[in-house]
Amino acid sequence: MARVVLGMLGLGTVGTGVVELLSKHRHLTLKKVAVKSLDKERSATPNCPLTTDVEEIINDPEIEVLVEVMGGENPTVSYLERAIKKRKHIVTANKEVLAKHGPRLFALAKEHGVAIFFEASVAGGIPLLSTIHKGLEANEIESVTGILNGTTNFILSNMEAGNSYAAALKEAQELGFAEADPTADVDGFDVAYKLSVLAALAFGHFVKPETIYKEGIRNITEEDMALAKEFGYRIKLLGTAARGSNTGSSGSTGSSGNTGFDVRVHPTLVPLDHPLASVSGPNNGILVRGHAVGQLTLIGPGAGKMPTASAVVGDLMNLAGALKLPDFASYFQPAIDASPASAVPPLAWKCPFYLRLVVKDTPGVIGKIGNIFGTHNISISTIIQRGVEGKEATVVIMTHDVLGKDMDAALDELKKCDFLSSLGNAIRIFRSA
Repeated sequence: MARVVLGMLGLGTVGTGVVELLSKHRHLTLKKVAVKSLDKERSATPNCPLTTDVEEIINDPEIEVLVEVMGGENPTVSYLERAIKKRKHIVTANKEVLAKHGPRLFALAKEHGVAIFFEASVAGGIPLLSTIHKGLEANEIESVTGILNGTTNFILSNMEAGNSYAAALKEAQELGFAEADPTADVDGFDVAYKLSVLAALAFGHFVKPETIYKEGIRNITEEDMALAKEFGYRIKLLGTAARGSNTGSSGSTGSSGNTGFDVRVHPTLVPLDHPLASVSGPNNGILVRGHAVGQLTLIGPGAGKMPTASAVVGDLMNLAGALKLPDFASYFQPAIDASPASAVPPLAWKCPFYLRLVVKDTPGVIGKIGNIFGTHNISISTIIQRGVEGKEATVVIMTHDVLGKDMDAALDELKKCDFLSSLGNAIRIFRSA
């Protein structure tokens, strides 16, 4: 195999993993690495110069491939744009940049005859993107659903053992699964970026991240975890990208005239006998449904130093194997439209719900709740009263399928009732996309 010369941006956790793996692939020659500081102590140092000047890499004509593992949106996106204009191929793990700037970057790559490889941007060591892009090329992808964030899955798995959210988050931070500021993980932003990338491959359009519904796990309590298990479920943070199947349509038209898709991230009650319910700790689990193959399940390490580095180096090996072929870049350029789509709003979704209400323990409360739900077209499958303490009780409700707009209207009416002390939680129940 011919020698391929690489330049790399970033030498953090993933970057050091890439360096370790590259040592076993001598045809992939790392010429230079750009870092923020030359004085920082590192667990692995490449056998090449380090520089703080990214331009040394972008402007080096010998470097054919730019490996980007520095993360962040700015100035990263400008580095990628300039490298593409210099006709360098890109291998990146940056889901945020792809989600926010993917349409422009892919159009630019096509214009300059280069390819962007991004397996490491979603699901770490699981070969999810290559499965969708090439392995399932004969299929129309109907949906991709799953656990796409290992940090939140670790926290929820920990809470199932009876720990509070705060205690589980603290342990995740101590073990290095969660950042000091966990917002991107626990509030769903990380999964939303990944869903945008998945929609691009599966449906041909990136979805604007700001239009993707994001509901995180901060409001999940150990009581919710215990009640879910009692009813035969586990609570998981799921991301879904589907062709609008939960709205009864093949998609809706957004303001730009593009098709809108059912793309969202929120906590979900998953049946205990479902494959996703068994995915524990920091692992990821994804369901991919194609019109011909049916449903595939992929489970494995979704993040971490070596799983992510494995995906980066795997991309480099795929690229190296084809680099000298004529017009090879077009083969690796996915059919992604230059204009992004928007997500279908949550009011149009249809699924069952789990509700935990704290009410005043007075006669007729359950009947009043039933009347309100009936007025808003909500059919209750189960309703129980638990844990009377003082003058308050917990009411747990499981519903049949309900439109989001009807559930919102019912909850708005409930909040105005004197008998409601608090709306403990409202969590969607898994419904196949």
